[in-house]
Amino acid sequence: MNLCHLMRLNFVRASLVLTGLALSACATHVDVKGNFPPALTHQLPLNTVVVFNPDFASHRFESTEGPEVSISVGQIQVELFTGLAASLFEQSSSTRTMPSDTEADLILIPSVEDVQISMPNESQLKVFEVWIKYNLQVFNSHSEPIADWIMTAYGKTPTRFLKSDTEALHQASMVALRDAGAHFITGFARVPEIQQWLRNHRPIVTASKGSADL
Repeated sequence: MNLCHLMRLNFVRASLVLTGLALSACATHVDVKGNFPPALTHQLPLNTVVVFNPDFASHRFESTEGPEVSISVGQIQVELFTGLAASLFEQSSSTRTMPSDTEADLILIPSVEDVQISMPNESQLKVFEVWIKYNLQVFNSHSEPIADWIMTAYGKTPTRFLKSDTEALHQASMVALRDAGAHFITGFARVPEIQQWLRNHRPIVTASKGSADL
């Protein structure tokens, strides 16, 4: 191997290393963490089980279009929906798999349908935006389907006063999660299929009119 060829190989290797370092430096990784206060709402006289399957409990959104971005929302989602169920229903518990036999009135299975983000370099607005689309499947105590509720959530935060993209996306994600919580509390008993089930099985239950202060 002559000297020129060796120098070219070393140059290529160095370029690849520098490119990798540059891409890593441009990547944004967000592990969303936070707290949600109990929702102020009228409780429904129901016993529910919330099923957090592994995909939901470890969900991570990743985008390689443009700057590399990943947002981990799995654990914070579990905490959010655990708190929501405790606030909205008189009794609630959680599990990782669909129960085959349960004394609960309803079984809830949340899943993430889609996550989208928008960063200032992708739009004319100087804001970070996060959209989350949830599908909340509701079953009766015999595991028979009652409803598939598509629930969307949105959060944004301005770039002003924020120190980094990570901080901005974290705040936008938290706003979106709080928005999801508000939709859940105020909208659950108003979903037509759920409302019909409540009329048939729990005549004393009415649509929640409490506030969703999350």
